[in-house]
Amino acid sequence: KSTTMLACRQISRLSRPVARRMTSLASSGTCVVTPRFALSILATSGLIIAAAGAASEVDFPCNNISFCLADVGGTEPKTGISFPIMVDGFRFLGSGVRVKYGFVKVYAVGAYADPGDVKGVEDVAAKLNSSSVSKSIRIVMNRSLSVEKYMAAIMEALEPRMNGQDLHHLENFKTMNPPGDLKEGSEMIMTIKGDTMVYRSSEGGMGTIKSQVFCDALADVYFGKDPVSPALKTSIAEGAKKL
Repeated sequence: KSTTMLACRQISRLSRPVARRMTSLASSGTCVVTPRFALSILATSGLIIAAAGAASEVDFPCNNISFCLADVGGTEPKTGISFPIMVDGFRFLGSGVRVKYGFVKVYAVGAYADPGDVKGVEDVAAKLNSSSVSKSIRIVMNRSLSVEKYMAAIMEALEPRMNGQDLHHLENFKTMNPPGDLKEGSEMIMTIKGDTMVYRSSEGGMGTIKSQVFCDALADVYFGKDPVSPALKTSIAEGAKKL
């Protein structure tokens, strides 16, 4: 447990939302991390931690994707939020931040895909914006926000891209988030395969929307010509080159 607490405190300097949840569970004795896991996160940011007992490993009984990372894909620089190297079987490509009002960093967003679909591709964003390519989008809140405001921002971006078609799916999408506030560190995952989007809410609830119009609009929000996070498009282009 003492080794776990040390690891969590070191990680807190790099990934505040994840570390806060890890430290809380570690204090109660319900979460134990391996020093190897802590080292992998620190190495991602170019840091090294020398901790007593770092060669030993202990059990880590946990199901949350934020905790059970064999490796870290990257860290969004503006928020310090880390992203796992794999999500839903797809490889991490890059990350960006969603900014509102010119300065409010609302959430970090990471993109994932099959390396075979993007390796060697000149315009990675355009490729991910195609319905022929499956992908996952992981969102991690950088600040607390009501579900209503969070969904309103997504609806604002989605609706114009749907051109008046299948708009009833927007209401279905709203119901997939539990009521209340999204806390800092809350995460949501959207996996798009063809005309189907599978949504994982901040509390782990699952929902599905089957609509080509909706899926194309959602992909365009992040990978189109006017994305909500321009930094994400730049990051995935660089990430694809490293595959």
